Amino acid sequence: MAMIAGTIYGVALNDREQHARLATMFEEPPYKKPPQRPVLYIKPRNCLTGDGSRITLSPDLTQVEVAATLGLLLGRDARRVTSEAALGHVAGICLALDVAEPYDGYYRPPLRQRCRDGFLPLGALAVFDPLLLDCNIATFVNDAAVHNWSPRRLLRNAASLIADVSAFMTLAAGDLLLIGVPYDAPRAGAGDRITVRAKPLPELSAQLNMETGA
Repeated sequence: MAMIAGTIYGVALNDREQHARLATMFEEPPYKKPPQRPVLYIKPRNCLTGDGSRITLSPDLTQVEVAATLGLLLGRDARRVTSEAALGHVAGICLALDVAEPYDGYYRPPLRQRCRDGFLPLGALAVFDPLLLDCNIATFVNDAAVHNWSPRRLLRNAASLIADVSAFMTLAAGDLLLIGVPYDAPRAGAGDRITVRAKPLPELSAQLNMETGA
C-alpha cells in the first residue's frame, strides 16, 4: 500500500448539522454567503504522530477539541474526477484524531489552532473498502464513552468531497484527506487519555500531557 508521502488536508464545515446551525452567520459579514466549495486546511508534518503517542499541551491550553474522523490515502492522482470515479483513487483508510485549540471563526485559516506539534495522531492504515465509510466512530476519554458519530452525517460524502476538491486542485498520490470533523466533538485536557474506535479499523489512542519546564 502507498504511504503518506504528500500533503495532509483537513476539511472544515463538512458536518451537515453544523452547516445548518451556522446558516444565519454565513449571511452576515465577512462571509455574506455560505461556502460554495470545500473549506480546506493543512495539517503540516509537525502535527503527524501515531497510535499511542503523547501530545504535549502548552500552559495556555486548558482544553483541546479532540475530533475523531477518517483519513483517506490517495493511491493515484485525482484531478477533475467525477464522484462516481472518486473512490477508485483511494488506496487506504485510517482513523485520525484531529486535535485543535477551540475556536469560533472560519474567516481566516486556523493555523495556530490546528497546526501545533502532535495535533494529528493517525491509526494504522488499512486497505480501503467503501463500506468502511458507513462505520460509527466512537471516542472515549479515560475509557468513558463521550461521543459517537458517522460519516453519514457529512454534508459532502467522501466521493463528492474528492470530486469537488479535485475540480480546482489535484489530490496527488500519497496525499491524505481527512473527510471532516463533527461540530460537537468532545474536549479533553492534560492527563486525559483519548481512544477512538471504529470497527473493523485498528484502534487509535493518544495521551494528553501538560508541558513542563526544562
